[in-house]
Amino acid sequence: MRNLISFPCLGEMMVGTLDSASGSTGLLIVSGGTEIRSGPHRSAAQLAHRIAAAGYPVFRFDRRGVGDSAGADRGFLESAPDIAAATGIFRREAKLRRVVAFGNGDGATALALFHVQARIDALLLANPVLIGPPPAPEEREEPEAAPRSWMRQMIGRAGVRRADAPSLTGELATALTQAEVPTTVLLATRDRVAADFAEFLHKPAFAAAGTRIRRKQFDTASRVFAGTADKAWLYERVIEALAEQLAP
Repeated sequence: MRNLISFPCLGEMMVGTLDSASGSTGLLIVSGGTEIRSGPHRSAAQLAHRIAAAGYPVFRFDRRGVGDSAGADRGFLESAPDIAAATGIFRREAKLRRVVAFGNGDGATALALFHVQARIDALLLANPVLIGPPPAPEEREEPEAAPRSWMRQMIGRAGVRRADAPSLTGELATALTQAEVPTTVLLATRDRVAADFAEFLHKPAFAAAGTRIRRKQFDTASRVFAGTADKAWLYERVIEALAEQLAP
């Protein structure tokens, strides 16, 4: 059964879709970019239907300012409260013991950064991005202002992030090397974003930290795994991650 659920987040009302099932381990899907919760070409809705049919509840949501959710869209770097609120209502409504979270693109990056606050039990990160959004127009530097580095220009001062905050790549490296939950990175081998992240995972910090990060690749150029074979491969990886949470 598929139901719409409204829930609060910092004074705004968000909207999510719950695909019910009998299992006590569920899948949270975090959309990338400004994609609504159905996903590109309804791929997230289709994945949710298949996963729920296998016995695992699934929850998808629109973050604040996107789709049916109220408020201003502050971008994925400010989505920690949204992910935490969605996880909380998902646990409560589906009576869950464990939550596996799947995100693609900047949805995956957000999960890597904010999974601790949301109490996620396992991560599936598909083609995470390494560059943040540009600053909002009112936040951009005046032409006569001192020049900034390329990375600072790309990351900008999203929301209330401090000007002296570490780069996004630094924050990601810290979050992933310190992760205490099973983490699987899913990469499309012929996608540029995925290739950049694969190179990022070769940093010495990851080898030295002995993290729980696993990497699985599929030969496709589709960042969202849109092809028929892509979808079948993604479904199998999600089922694997959910089944692992059932082990004693």
